[in-house]
Amino acid sequence: MKKFLVILAVLALTMVSSVAMAEVTMDGSIEFLMRSFKNTDDWNDATTGAGDYQSTYTRLRMGMNAKTEGAKGRIQIDTDWDQWGDKAGTGAVTTPPNEGPNPGFETKSTNAFAMREGWLDFGLGIGTAHIKVGRQFLQLGNGWFLRSSKYGSDAWLVGLPGKNTVAFVNIKASENNSSLADDTDAYALLDVFKIDDKNTVGAFIARAYDRRGTWTNNAFGGIGATKTTLDTIGLHYAGQLGPVNLKAEVDLQMGEIEFGAGTPKVDFSGNQVVLQASVPIDPLTINATLATGSGDKDGSADEIEQFMTFLDKDPRYTMVYEYVMIGATGSKNTGFANTQAIGLGAAYKISKMFTLNADIWMLSANEKVSLNGGAASDDLGNEADLRVTANITDQVSWYVNYGYFMTGDAYKSAAGVADDVHAIQSVLSYKF
Repeated sequence: MKKFLVILAVLALTMVSSVAMAEVTMDGSIEFLMRSFKNTDDWNDATTGAGDYQSTYTRLRMGMNAKTEGAKGRIQIDTDWDQWGDKAGTGAVTTPPNEGPNPGFETKSTNAFAMREGWLDFGLGIGTAHIKVGRQFLQLGNGWFLRSSKYGSDAWLVGLPGKNTVAFVNIKASENNSSLADDTDAYALLDVFKIDDKNTVGAFIARAYDRRGTWTNNAFGGIGATKTTLDTIGLHYAGQLGPVNLKAEVDLQMGEIEFGAGTPKVDFSGNQVVLQASVPIDPLTINATLATGSGDKDGSADEIEQFMTFLDKDPRYTMVYEYVMIGATGSKNTGFANTQAIGLGAAYKISKMFTLNADIWMLSANEKVSLNGGAASDDLGNEADLRVTANITDQVSWYVNYGYFMTGDAYKSAAGVADDVHAIQSVLSYKF
């Protein structure tokens, strides 16, 4: 027994000493999301659809950072947004035998913790060269073509940071059938040059490669694709000119979708331009955005002119359009694809605790679309967003965002109905 206790003591001391070699920190957050939406899916005041609802959600996140000489890593898990209350009628919660009727007054969570980040970053012993591998957040350019900051991407990154940073990234987008060589991958080579402490310019070339068309058929609805190659070239700038903070991005696309024998290929030819500016005049900051992304032209069956984006599900520029309802592509979360956007807004710091943001967006489609059964139109509509943020403590914040979308003709039904959209979203957050 004494020998066993001695062995346990030695093992414990060994583990403690090895842990002591690493600098370990932890962080996390508890967040509460409250939503009240009207007309986000049918644009009709007279009906109640899936886009008319009020719900509350909780999201838990836990992260751990470890750092040793020459290496560091991070693990983060989260529950995503877990809806309050039992999901009656969905089969998600059942009542055990000899217990009361369901639903009751307790809630059994249907969301489990899942990995959001899990990466290792280590030096190669050659200058600043390093490798970062695992689930990680990625962004190319200013984030208008590819951004994965909600769930992260499974990727290898080989980088050489410095005044001129060069990196190569390999992203596993989809495994598809694990017994076949039909993966969908993305590759990117990027260069970011630091002009000075306030200005950087960069370029990237990225390729999305769908070896057997599996991902393409899922995305476009079983079109019979056998292979897809999408190449994107991007140029970007971020910096400060005098009192003005500027960001600019230009992206061009090419590539093709291949089909079976006898079916012509379909080429990609999308493009987008995004310009953003802000001027801080304490306590006021004025901001403006001009952006355009190409759309599919009517009758061009041999070409996809729409700019293809790979963006996460977090909000980017508007509260309603493209975030909680479909945009000009017929889908959510597609950025400026087939969209011309002119935005003007301001942020005013009322006090140490409160900040007020107000933005107006004028939106139109580059190519006419019918998004609800009516006549095709390039009139998407206008949006006004209002946001109040309260920094209650250094760790506790609470914002309330109201979005009012004045629906354009592109959202009219066959009966000519296109009622406006109202959306309220509030998040109470404690980060530690």
